[in-house]
Amino acid sequence: MDNKIINTLKGVAFLLLVSLYSCTDYNYIDGGLANGVHDCTMWEYFENQTQDWDSTMVMIEHAGMKSYFDGSGQYKQITFFGITDITIARFILQHNRELDSKQDIGLPVDENAYWHRVKDMPADSCAAILKKLIVPEQRIMLKDIPQGNRLVFNGKYKESGGKPFTTLYGDEIFTWMVPEDYGDLEDAGAKVLWIARRRNTSSNYRIASTDIQTTTGVVNSMDYGFTMGNF
Repeated sequence: MDNKIINTLKGVAFLLLVSLYSCTDYNYIDGGLANGVHDCTMWEYFENQTQDWDSTMVMIEHAGMKSYFDGSGQYKQITFFGITDITIARFILQHNRELDSKQDIGLPVDENAYWHRVKDMPADSCAAILKKLIVPEQRIMLKDIPQGNRLVFNGKYKESGGKPFTTLYGDEIFTWMVPEDYGDLEDAGAKVLWIARRRNTSSNYRIASTDIQTTTGVVNSMDYGFTMGNF
């Protein structure tokens, strides 16, 4: 069988396997306890919720960043805009599709360049992605974020309200809250947290679950549709 077909089938199988164990209704990430408060470190929380965070833990360890999540490192508190298993699986599959596209136009591609597991990803790339999603020394809760908006047009963005934060990567993210409607009542529904990097080319991303509290920080889980490569 052609190597490209084998690589594609492996990627699809990986994504389906992760989806089977990760998907919940309405892209909501299960926070475990109903009140979202967990008397354990963030790392221990991940260990207790492997249906969403198994690949995340592998990625964190591969990047050499476990100490940020278990409280043993420089920062005793962080906020993590968390990427879950299915997001990581899609990132791997997209990488392999790009290699397939190169082959389709006749460019040489080393078969070893394909990723079949999280540890095939470059460790420094994993670290960079994680650092863009970590705000050190702060516990960011939904209640802390003002209502706002971010509009992107003609390669430029315009912000209103909201609140910026500096990430471990050293750049800024912008966060804002948007109240949804409830029936015919405007702004009477659920309050939704949004996030974007402060770049003209950055998209807006919805947070699926907020305020997952642990003893070493807060997790605000990215929606399953989050694209790691574009953040």
